[in-house]
Amino acid sequence: MEHKKLIKKPLIIAVVGKGGVGKSIITALLAKIVSQNYNFKMLLIDADPTHPHLSNMVKLIPKISLEMIRIDVINKTLDKEKSIQELAENIDFEVYNAIVEGKDFSLISIGQPEDPGCFCPSNTLLRKVIESISKDFDIILIDCEAGLEQINRMVIKSVDIILIVSDLSIRSVETANTLRKSAKKFTNYKKLGVILNKVKGNIEHIVNKLEELNLPLLARIPEDPNITEFDAKGSPIIDLPNNSKSLSSINKLVEKMLSSKYLME
Repeated sequence: MEHKKLIKKPLIIAVVGKGGVGKSIITALLAKIVSQNYNFKMLLIDADPTHPHLSNMVKLIPKISLEMIRIDVINKTLDKEKSIQELAENIDFEVYNAIVEGKDFSLISIGQPEDPGCFCPSNTLLRKVIESISKDFDIILIDCEAGLEQINRMVIKSVDIILIVSDLSIRSVETANTLRKSAKKFTNYKKLGVILNKVKGNIEHIVNKLEELNLPLLARIPEDPNITEFDAKGSPIIDLPNNSKSLSSINKLVEKMLSSKYLME
């Protein structure tokens, strides 16, 4: 397939939505199609601190997370092992060291906080990481945590495309609309659209609701027995057979997103 050129570098894509709609699976499928069909240097960001499933789904398990780096910096500052200036100068090296490289793409994980409470410090570090290392990649694909947190805290402020994953419930579509409202306030996105996941049967009421809310429908991903089987067994989604029903729809979505026409219209 002829490789399409991006109009800017990097292209930052965030996958968002309410919990349980399949954000991580969609992110893994996007990574599979992009890596198979395009020659882009791609970084995946597992940005869900509560359910970091993406790493397992794509078979890239980092030994170091951003949360581990943050805690280490705090401990070294408290123990006065290094000055704050030294730590600041070395933080980029630590972040790059946390990136695990695969044959087709790389991955970095925000990690799970060891202590209870707000994820704000981890999200703040993640925002700075996106800003500092994104220039070294063609595509940044972010699997965000459920809900509004990472939008409202401007973690994905510099995103280009926001993909809102929704199930076939009106509540999920209404959540998508809330996410869009927040994204308009707190990000600089250029394109935004909805991915309906696990589509089956008559979904006219959902499509009508999207039209009523003026939410663009980018893709309908059919319910896929292969995904159901892989998910039940905990098998890596990245190994899904290429003839799987869902991948055809994902392929069309990727072709649309990476076309100059879509990015410029």
